[in-house]
Amino acid sequence: MNKDIKQIGMSDDELMKKWLSAFGKNVDKGLMEEHVTSYGNLLWHLFTWGEVACLQGEEARKAFDDLQYEEAIRFYDGYASHIEKVSAIGKVSAKAVDKDRGSDVYIVAKDFSWTYVRTHEIGICGPYFCQRV
Repeated sequence: MNKDIKQIGMSDDELMKKWLSAFGKNVDKGLMEEHVTSYGNLLWHLFTWGEVACLQGEEARKAFDDLQYEEAIRFYDGYASHIEKVSAIGKVSAKAVDKDRGSDVYIVAKDFSWTYVRTHEIGICGPYFCQRV
């Protein structure tokens, strides 16, 4: 099940801001601007530079696979505060996300209670799983 962004009910910019607010609300504004949202940075730097508590690697994969949900939002890239190819998706496994050919893959709960990010630097950085506190 894939739905386009119009069916999700928010623009790319609104989605990105909501994601950053949900998972980076306690990150210092200066650090956020310097290492996450400025040109040349990636949204997932929130978990490396922003010191946001999250699971990484196999622990992240397991937590993501253990989730019970019917629908989530997927988007790609998050490069220089830009996201692409936003869609609603059904339940997907970490293994399937690992095989996705998108550069950086972000999966987020419809209520923004959790997110899973598979980076283009798989094996070096991530994947990351974060639950909103």
